[in-house]
Amino acid sequence: MFNVQRILHGFIVSAALFALSGMNSASFAVPVPAAPKDIKEPAKTTPAKAEKKPEVPQKTEKQPTVKQHATKTQPEPQQSPQTGKKATPAKEKKSRDFSFIKNGKEQQPQASEPKTATQDQIDAYRDLRNQAKLLYNSNKPAEALAIYKQIPDAQKSSEDWMILANISQDEGKTIDAVFFLKKAILADDRNYKAHYNLGNIYFYDNKINAALGEYRKALKINKNYAYAYYNRGCCYLKKKSWFNARYEFGLAIKANPDDPVFYYNLAYTYKMLKKPKKAQEALDIYNKLMAQ
Repeated sequence: MFNVQRILHGFIVSAALFALSGMNSASFAVPVPAAPKDIKEPAKTTPAKAEKKPEVPQKTEKQPTVKQHATKTQPEPQQSPQTGKKATPAKEKKSRDFSFIKNGKEQQPQASEPKTATQDQIDAYRDLRNQAKLLYNSNKPAEALAIYKQIPDAQKSSEDWMILANISQDEGKTIDAVFFLKKAILADDRNYKAHYNLGNIYFYDNKINAALGEYRKALKINKNYAYAYYNRGCCYLKKKSWFNARYEFGLAIKANPDDPVFYYNLAYTYKMLKKPKKAQEALDIYNKLMAQ
């Protein structure tokens, strides 16, 4: 139900017919889903769905001409990355920290003004945070959310905001999830997973250029993040930019040569480039890895 890795290793798979050297059909992966900050990585499946949880996450997404990996994240040449349920704007409530929607429009998060807290308060917030994470990892998001609301925004960590984003995505509140991910980035501008998950949401919302931008930011922070390369390749598949897609899938394979989904979409890309021999070579590696 809940995979704590919205960004990390979840697969969104979309089915697509595709003839390639003796094969009558095949499925391609789409962008990998989002992943919150640290907790667990979802097991890889034959492209599966993107996931939406933090490492706590694990939430993180066969379609393709494209398969993908979450948090809510799947391109195709056919389409769409993990990550994301559509959000229903929440009503503004001035008395609560969670008031960020006004007149149905997304508000840009503002950096919280630092508030001094006593050591006892800091310790209390840490205990609340640990309780919330435990509940979240136990598939009790509602209870986790109730506890997070007891922690002032100024005291929430980047990981806290990511978990809140995952909970919002699970509830189909995409606008809220985007807001929380932006807060996660404000809290820690080195949080590449927040950029990655945000890219997944944009991908599924068909905002391909915005998705490419967020994946680029994630890679600027962590140049070895294979799934960001892969999801960029999925974006280019959607744009039918075959040469760029081939390049990105190649970088994904260089960073992680053991993921079969990368080879599958590479095979499809070579097919579209009318290079059947290379397409078959990539497909053979895919089949070999899937048989292991």
